[in-house]
Amino acid sequence: MKKRFFNFMSLWKIIPLAVILCLAASIAMADEWGMAPDSEYTIVDKLFKEDFESKTSELVKIKTFRGGALNEDEVITNLEEVRNKIKGWADEFNRELKTLKLEFFEWKSKKTNNNGSKYWLFGFRLGNGKHKAAIITHLDTVPPGNDAWKPFETKEERRDYMGTTTAFLKGRGALDDKGPSIVAFAALKALAQKFDGTDKLKDFTMEVIFDTSEETDMAMPHYLKDNDKNKPELGVVYDAMWCVAYEKGIERPIYSAPLGQTIKNHLWIDDFNTFEGPSNQIADSATAVIKAANVNKAKKFAEKVEQMYNEYGFDDPLYRKAKLTIESENRTVTLTTHVSGAQHGSAPQENREKGANPLVSLGDFLAHLVDSKELNSSGIGQMLRFMAWGWGTHVFGEDHPGLLEGHDSIFKKGNGTTYALTKFVTDKIDKKATLQMDIRYALPHHGYIWDQSTWGTLLGDSKFKNIFAKLVSEFNKTHQGPQIDVNTSTAAGPDLKNPKSPEFLKVSKAFKDVTGEDCPCLAIGGGTDAKGYAELIAAGSLFTESLGPPVNFHGINEGAPIEDLRKGSRILYRILLDEVE
Repeated sequence: MKKRFFNFMSLWKIIPLAVILCLAASIAMADEWGMAPDSEYTIVDKLFKEDFESKTSELVKIKTFRGGALNEDEVITNLEEVRNKIKGWADEFNRELKTLKLEFFEWKSKKTNNNGSKYWLFGFRLGNGKHKAAIITHLDTVPPGNDAWKPFETKEERRDYMGTTTAFLKGRGALDDKGPSIVAFAALKALAQKFDGTDKLKDFTMEVIFDTSEETDMAMPHYLKDNDKNKPELGVVYDAMWCVAYEKGIERPIYSAPLGQTIKNHLWIDDFNTFEGPSNQIADSATAVIKAANVNKAKKFAEKVEQMYNEYGFDDPLYRKAKLTIESENRTVTLTTHVSGAQHGSAPQENREKGANPLVSLGDFLAHLVDSKELNSSGIGQMLRFMAWGWGTHVFGEDHPGLLEGHDSIFKKGNGTTYALTKFVTDKIDKKATLQMDIRYALPHHGYIWDQSTWGTLLGDSKFKNIFAKLVSEFNKTHQGPQIDVNTSTAAGPDLKNPKSPEFLKVSKAFKDVTGEDCPCLAIGGGTDAKGYAELIAAGSLFTESLGPPVNFHGINEGAPIEDLRKGSRILYRILLDEVE
């Protein structure tokens, strides 16, 4: 009897210790994840922990960018590899399920896109009911930029973010949008595990959809147009920030000037190019090749150009100029400027505030050297003069406010129409210099006035065709040299979601259920797959509007804040649960 009593007492001593250890482990996990333990999210938390870093890393290794060194056939082959990898993960997961399965689907258009391929997306469905909800992401990326940051090798590192030091997963696509794709996939799997063996999904179809060309010409709108009767009642485009109500319009002009004949008796700009990349990405670098009539002139120029650059007075004494490197050999001096800060073309104001645009810095400086006769004029120099005259270092069109400035009650001053100078190419075969810009425009620059009550993408084009015709005409009249020409097109009008719509309120509810805070109604410059459809809401993955360091959206050292994506997995799961429950 004593022995039994002793054993019972020993057990009684051990149980509290085990409970304490268990609680300590839970608290440690909660501290690491930044959220309290909650059994409601156990499934999705577990899948996130298992999937996010490992599976995102596998996808990041596979190069899926356009506008760089890969040709279109290589891009398609690599995207097919990504598809097969995700399909394999789904097959492996399905073996654990009893009654539910993730069903693979794929869609390709009949017509080709601007890349010469068919519009293409694929994904997975859970259930086969009439009520449909979808999470939409994409698996293509922007080009990596320089290779020094090892863009296709993921690495977890600590970065200062939103007032604290937190874990990031670095790699091209870790944030935009391969990492979020894995998060969306985990949310769908969590739903499958929760309802496996039940009939709760008999009236529902839940999907995760992967676009393959979001960064260039977006397959999603074409898919929805072809499948209008089968579109989701609610779609969350998980490729921005929580939560987007309004998106600016997008305009993509291309300016050109003939190279003409350069007088080669002094110094001249023989070549000028930005680092290869798309027009929605501020270039990593800009490079000018300066030629001299003789070695002595080149040497003298090389010796003084750094001091000239440092002393040059840009249009704003507080302007942060890009870092300049100089190389000199025989009759050639090569000048290169390097980017810092945010690189997304939709937010040049953020780059200007805390970083430097290499095209703007070098172009503005060389335009000054042409104006001061330090460099002979040419088609390249004329285009640089046009850049400096039209925008200088500014991003809101301040140099020509009557034509270029635009803001309104939604896209307010300081968040109005923006102008990002992103791409400069010297084409010696066609003998022309071209400048590309990424313009995100507010309501005053749209061709039709918003009636304050119609929601969705505003129909028609922007006013920029006439605006740029006037701008170019004025420059050509007042600046002797090769004539500037312009072609422009509206990629998309402003897209306005109703914050009181059922779709937006559903996303807002899930956000508040998880975070305890109201979901903001953001007005952004970024263009997402949510454009054009009231059923689609751009939401997540970021909990900040900042696209620069440390997240570097579209930039060097792109990094995904793991905590943001972990929290996002709960919100996505909550959205899907709410649709069912």
